[in-house]
Amino acid sequence: SSPPPRPKRGGGGGGGGRGGHEKRTAADAERKTLAYENAVLRQVIERMGGKTPRKYVDEANERDREEERERRRREAEAATKAREELDAADRELGALRKELAEAKGKLATTTAAATAAAAKSKSGQKEGGKSKQGRRGGGGNVVVDDRISHSSFEIGDVGLFMPTGLTMMKGGKRTYLAFHTNCPHRYLSTDNIEGTPDYVLGRIIYQEELYAGPMETDSNPYELHIGMKFWVLTV
Repeated sequence: SSPPPRPKRGGGGGGGGRGGHEKRTAADAERKTLAYENAVLRQVIERMGGKTPRKYVDEANERDREEERERRRREAEAATKAREELDAADRELGALRKELAEAKGKLATTTAAATAAAAKSKSGQKEGGKSKQGRRGGGGNVVVDDRISHSSFEIGDVGLFMPTGLTMMKGGKRTYLAFHTNCPHRYLSTDNIEGTPDYVLGRIIYQEELYAGPMETDSNPYELHIGMKFWVLTV
């Protein structure tokens, strides 16, 4: 399209004075000039980009709205992630509290068992000196001690065995380890385990010395390092 004809600046003929009529004429000419220049400018812009000024404004507004939507989406994702992390932390804390309660319960049970065993030992010593008393039988003396052994384990000693949390691969029974002081790897034979007791207190009648084989085999039921020595005690 061709631009409209450019209007002439200035006012008309000279009759009747130079009052308000001339001012109005001049203002009208100025408006026409500005309209002409604006029309020319629009045509140039359309030829350059094929878009009207309003189109540029609309596109800029749409970009602003898109950026705002993206910002809100990122904020929502961050809030969701934070809630998920908080929920996971709450679950982990609950599990830790449960484990702590179970550990306290086992400790209380162990303490009660040790106290009862100690009381029984003292009672036995008062009633005829049965602790460390020689008993004749079969032509020899056999020494019997009712105290709980913890620094060494021999036939005739009394052992206190506590669950380890490990389950045997074969038979699915719990694993019980002797309460000890620097005398590790004394395990209770599965033949002595019935159910899931909190502890087992018994006199040793047999012990077998073994060496750990490959992991996840019957020769290494307690998941020890290969070649490590351990004992299985029957009470």
